[in-house]
Amino acid sequence: MNFFFKGFKGMLPITTGIIPFGAVMGTVCAEAKLELFQSVAMNLLVFAGAAQLAAVDLMNKNTESFVIILTGMIINLRFMLYSAAVSPIFMNSNFLTKLMAAHSLTDQNYAVMSAHQDILTTNTEKIPFYFGASACMMIAWHGSVIVGFIFGNFAPASWALDYAVPLSFVALVMPSLKNYKYVMVAIFSSIFSLILKPLPYNMGLITTAVLGICLGAFLSRQKSDK
Repeated sequence: MNFFFKGFKGMLPITTGIIPFGAVMGTVCAEAKLELFQSVAMNLLVFAGAAQLAAVDLMNKNTESFVIILTGMIINLRFMLYSAAVSPIFMNSNFLTKLMAAHSLTDQNYAVMSAHQDILTTNTEKIPFYFGASACMMIAWHGSVIVGFIFGNFAPASWALDYAVPLSFVALVMPSLKNYKYVMVAIFSSIFSLILKPLPYNMGLITTAVLGICLGAFLSRQKSDK
């Protein structure tokens, strides 16, 4: 249980980006005339902020359901990479544990796991740490979405809470830039994400992710060859 609380504590600093992000999500749901029940249900079933924002925006435009679902799937394709990275941890776990781990997987708890990998030596330490970080993430996210929905646009426009969305992801990346390889991949990905942004169906994000992985693999191979 000690590692559960370590994971919970490790996630706390990141909630400073999660809470305004969730407030924006709740406000968007309220402005889209969704019921509180519908917003909470989406939160519980989808639990993917960027995909939820895109889905609500498309629903506002009366977009076909299959397009909304396809867009959400494309945006969430990055979780295939996260899943591949964390799957060895849960290889010997029961089905329910795997199900909960898959549902609670987010950019944030994956980043916290990666940032603390040096102190997590065994799966018996990693699993409770993961669920501790996930619990903190869920409390912050669900609570802030509900508050955002109830109070609407409670913050003045000058606060520009919309910027909390990209800034929360920047906050995840910065602690992981531990050497030149990570910095090079981050710079490369930043540039190409801007270049490829015009691609339809958010394919620029997926293409950039694949190119970034290829660059990271190339740099790692160079080091091993030496």
